[in-house]
Amino acid sequence: MGRADLYQGATGGANCCYRRIRYEPSPVGPRRTVVCHKEDYAQAPDRRRGLPPTNDFRRAPAPDPGSSLLGVLYEGYPVDAPYVVSDPDHWLMAGTGVRRGESFPHLVGVEFDRVDTARPTPRPIEIVAHSPVVCKGRRTHADSAYATLPGGAGVFATGTMRWVEALEATGPGGTANHGLDGRAGAFTRTVTANVPEVFSRGPAGRLRPAADNVAAHYPGGARPAPGA
Repeated sequence: MGRADLYQGATGGANCCYRRIRYEPSPVGPRRTVVCHKEDYAQAPDRRRGLPPTNDFRRAPAPDPGSSLLGVLYEGYPVDAPYVVSDPDHWLMAGTGVRRGESFPHLVGVEFDRVDTARPTPRPIEIVAHSPVVCKGRRTHADSAYATLPGGAGVFATGTMRWVEALEATGPGGTANHGLDGRAGAFTRTVTANVPEVFSRGPAGRLRPAADNVAAHYPGGARPAPGA
């Protein structure tokens, strides 16, 4: 049983599992120094001592991309795009009143994730929002997704860093930055509240099993994200 089989939870942002780190002691106590050598991990003294590399999770020599835990993979930065609902009837959308294709300006940004089945991805997985974005001149999508796992766990990933910011947005102008308004705030607060309401009643994967719909959104198959 892998780590994802034991995990049930939600991510409220994007780029949540990108680099491995390790804690080491400092003069003020144990586990006070964060170690991450990024691209220089092979020359790091701790690596030469046989410790695991502190580089990107998705990269060699021990690839274990964040998608294996979350269902989505970090895709890029920066973007500013509308968040587009693709499955308004999903239990996550209960109480929001949204329609298929309804969008929320500026809710996708500034970093974003998407489903990328070229990498390890739990199945079944449902894409509930599929938002077109342009990142550094390249067209792609940001995805909100819900996956269920063999052990019964459920995982929801919003796929956008601005989800957390939007939770505070109120009124026509919004109290958050980036043009997020009260409509986006009400939507994200309602969806976020639906997650613990369902998860608290037992293993979400058994109570609310995902119905895989990746092929409907990526009929030609997923292609690896840049730098993957």
